[in-house]
Amino acid sequence: MDTDIDQRASTLSGTTTHVSARSDAELLQACREGDAAAWGDLVRRYERLVFSVALRNGLPRPDAADVTQSTFLALLESMGSMKDDHRLSSWLMTVARRKAWRLRARAAREIPNGTDGFREGTAADGVQGWEREADLYDALVALGSPCNELLHGLYLDPEEPSYATLARRFDRSVGSIGPMRGRCLQRLRGLLGEDAR
Repeated sequence: MDTDIDQRASTLSGTTTHVSARSDAELLQACREGDAAAWGDLVRRYERLVFSVALRNGLPRPDAADVTQSTFLALLESMGSMKDDHRLSSWLMTVARRKAWRLRARAAREIPNGTDGFREGTAADGVQGWEREADLYDALVALGSPCNELLHGLYLDPEEPSYATLARRFDRSVGSIGPMRGRCLQRLRGLLGEDAR
């Protein structure tokens, strides 16, 4: 199973694959019951997101693939004790970010002359980026349902679901997704301390 995760993480190609229509909570429960297909669906749903978090935190692709694999291994090990199955994407992003930070810190300690082995200027830019990402993560969590899930679907879901798909997921009309998105973004801006526009 770990090899399968590693292979997919290291060969992300941008191609679209089928992802289950079941919710995160349903997939996690099925995984707890030993459903290997549900595990495959969860990995396919979130592997690009996890991989991109590792890349955005300054890791080269091979290290980002390692972080992706170890993040899903952590999910497998923590699945029984997770408290909120509906916040799986946030949990995965947090774990991937922390693993990427640890890997960068370890690399910085191992490379002589105080260089960190990554692009020049990445460390300073990275800290600010991490802070912005942490603020955004906290604000998304504070939004709660359904805004958290809608904004995740629109902006963070690697499958980039259509408005029609999201409408079915939230049991709403397609025409209501745009206005709902606007209200959720306005609330998110407020939580981030930005002017609502």
